[in-house]
Amino acid sequence: MYRAGRYGEAVRVFYGMVRRHPHDGLAWTWLGASAYRAGHTSLARWALERAVRLRPRDSGALLWLGYARAALGDRRGAQELFRRVIRIAPESEAARYALWGIRATRVRIPSPVAAVDPRTYAWMARSYNPRLTPEEALRIGEAIVRYARGFDVDPRLVAAVIAVESGFNPMAVSRAGAMGLGQLMPGTARAAGVLRPFDLVENVYGTVRVLRGHLEHYGYHNLPLALAAYNAGRNAVATYLGIPPYSETQWYVYNVLSLYRRMLDGGP
Repeated sequence: MYRAGRYGEAVRVFYGMVRRHPHDGLAWTWLGASAYRAGHTSLARWALERAVRLRPRDSGALLWLGYARAALGDRRGAQELFRRVIRIAPESEAARYALWGIRATRVRIPSPVAAVDPRTYAWMARSYNPRLTPEEALRIGEAIVRYARGFDVDPRLVAAVIAVESGFNPMAVSRAGAMGLGQLMPGTARAAGVLRPFDLVENVYGTVRVLRGHLEHYGYHNLPLALAAYNAGRNAVATYLGIPPYSETQWYVYNVLSLYRRMLDGGP
């Protein structure tokens, strides 16, 4: 039921399991995950806290609890849980999703009135990546605003994508070979006209161009699908008629949308 997306039914099944087996930490984890997916965030936190007490080194339970706490506004607590995941299982998929969670929750959000000011994104870039010089950060901020305006994309969305993709690390390379600020795959970079994917400005250009293409394809009202396509490709979205049931893609979409919504709201 969980894998079929019937999260409400899964909650009822796993709740019955934990009542019969109250010391089964895995059952508590699945109850928490199902509750989170069903939108019952407080129930998810309660179940996952029980799971973590029973299985304190379960990276999955820690990861889900981190996201539950983040959804309830406890970003500091969420970040500590994400860091625990990375310490416990540094090479796991859970660690990669935890890193995305840290990126989505750790930065203070600039005011919406500064949305078209390059200094907003320069400040944001250095808050994520202090190794950037002020000049490099400003170049990134200027590129985000310039190309976002040119392609009619919200610069806050572009910044959210870059933050989650690379943490504003222009030299980032993924295990799959994605490169630079927006983590462009080699073929995607070439198709977007990006010859130097580690160049700050060129990579931002390619990121915005690719994102705009997905937004045009799915419609600006279907932002989750556009983000899913950015992560997994349009073929995957077409195959599953929606966000693919890949953990990576689902966590990616969640993290980018969470950060973007915080930026739209001007949240702390």
